[in-house]
Amino acid sequence: MSAQAQARRQVRQLHNAVPKAQHMVVGRELRRLRKAQGLSQKDAAGLLGVSKYTICRNETGETPCRPDAVLKALQVYRATPEERAHLLEVLDNANRHRWWQESEWRGLAKQKLLTLVTLEEGAQLIRVYDRDRVPGMLQTADYARAVVRLGMPGAPAEEIDKRVQFRLERQARFRESQSARYLCLLDEVTLIRGFGSKEIMRGQLAHLVELSHDPRFSLHVVELSRLDTPTGIGQTMLFDFEEQLLPTVLYEERHESGLVCQEADEVDHRSKGFDRLLNVSLSKKRSQQRIRDRLART
Repeated sequence: MSAQAQARRQVRQLHNAVPKAQHMVVGRELRRLRKAQGLSQKDAAGLLGVSKYTICRNETGETPCRPDAVLKALQVYRATPEERAHLLEVLDNANRHRWWQESEWRGLAKQKLLTLVTLEEGAQLIRVYDRDRVPGMLQTADYARAVVRLGMPGAPAEEIDKRVQFRLERQARFRESQSARYLCLLDEVTLIRGFGSKEIMRGQLAHLVELSHDPRFSLHVVELSRLDTPTGIGQTMLFDFEEQLLPTVLYEERHESGLVCQEADEVDHRSKGFDRLLNVSLSKKRSQQRIRDRLART
């Protein structure tokens, strides 16, 4: 099977399947143990009395593993006591109650949003490029409200407010994580076209200037006037984790769905495209000045 075909198999459209990052960690560890025994997914399925499809979905995190299934897999895969203790700890973490499962967010935090939040929760570095808007992690409340309202015409005000509050909660949780970093390529067109009103855009630009002083945020402007800028990567979110947790995960947000990719070749291709765009973007210092200049003209 070609690398491109494998990538297509590993890209999951998130309508019914929601591979939360914590369950992806469990699946990765199960896959490592299976391969250490020289077992294919088909072999493992026969020994465990399940389908190959179930093994595949367990290992990608699309179907959360039941504790009894994990215990059986640990026996079949001949896990050491240390490996057994580690995987059970990982499973316990995956099944732990999370903030976004609270009743106040019921009906809102689902499908693609759940995957995004769990990736944000576990990543050490988040790399983002969006040609259409300032990314959600950097948005002010007023800007976020204008974006959500435009995307949900006719939605009641309370639903819009709830979505904005959820976005602000994600931002607050990220700030509380202390160690996580955020690298954003800000397309200059998003600073010019904007959302809402001039007042809202002034507030958003001022907020970006403030964030540019935070060492955990690296903001780089992709110049509108630069020729041959490699923006063809499109909307991109790359999540980098500690080595023992997960390899880099690629996520793409769509209107009614999301795409998550763990396939090494596809993720590497997008990472290199992101790096090429970063290399031709303005430095942090020049980006800060460019945002200040835009703020003065807005």
